[in-house]
Amino acid sequence: MRIWRLRRLLLIAAIAFAGCGTPQVPAVTPPTQAPLRLYATTPTLPLVNQLTAAYTRLNSSVTFEIIAGNFESVYARVQIDRDAYFLTNHLPPESIWAAPIGQDGIAVITHPSNPVRHLTSEQLRNVFYGRISNWRELGGDDRDLIIVTRENGSGTRAEFESLIMGERQTTPLAQIAPSSDAMIDTVARTRGAIGYVSMSYLDSRVRALSIDGIAGTPQRVYENRYPLRAFLYVAGFDEPDSHMRAFVYWMQSPEGQAIIGRRYAPLLEP
Repeated sequence: MRIWRLRRLLLIAAIAFAGCGTPQVPAVTPPTQAPLRLYATTPTLPLVNQLTAAYTRLNSSVTFEIIAGNFESVYARVQIDRDAYFLTNHLPPESIWAAPIGQDGIAVITHPSNPVRHLTSEQLRNVFYGRISNWRELGGDDRDLIIVTRENGSGTRAEFESLIMGERQTTPLAQIAPSSDAMIDTVARTRGAIGYVSMSYLDSRVRALSIDGIAGTPQRVYENRYPLRAFLYVAGFDEPDSHMRAFVYWMQSPEGQAIIGRRYAPLLEP
């Protein structure tokens, strides 16, 4: 609950900050001596590439150094590299500087041949806790249920477990997918599998289930109706300098939000 209140305050503060005095994103950012260092958790890497490519087209003097990894590895590097910032759908419990730039939904995925289309939060919790072992118990075929989770250190796993598992632990019998791509590949080739991934990674190889009767679409995430919802943040350990701040302003602007809205839900209604 404390983390949720922090996120709400961050969102309100960032929107208010962006609105005060009607700050304008400069047409050309003053030149920097070094590239802006931006770390990306694996679910956010495609978005980072799109945002930075668009921003450098507008500001030819700006360059970026982008490094990707899971949340744990990215977070450890930013603790050392205090001039760097990272994009993530998960914030640590420690107090750090963070600004929201969008909203993510964690999609629960199965093989497309699976006849089950809907689960409740309670059913999903019991599945990942290991209490349900056959799809027949969920109205599906008589088939073993194969649970696939992300590795320890994954931000998406941390958010999923916070939202669904609470104090319970994911069953140790679960298979481990070391990345978002690996999660999609594993579920796509395993008929009895169930896993989860950022909605930005969904493709036709897997099917996303509705949870508590709500589909995990960007619109439902934006409306705060989908239960597995998380914010996207730019975060770091120190206040950003003017160059990074200008980039954050731009991501929160209508132009940046339009790019974010291609893969995620925006902060504000388009």
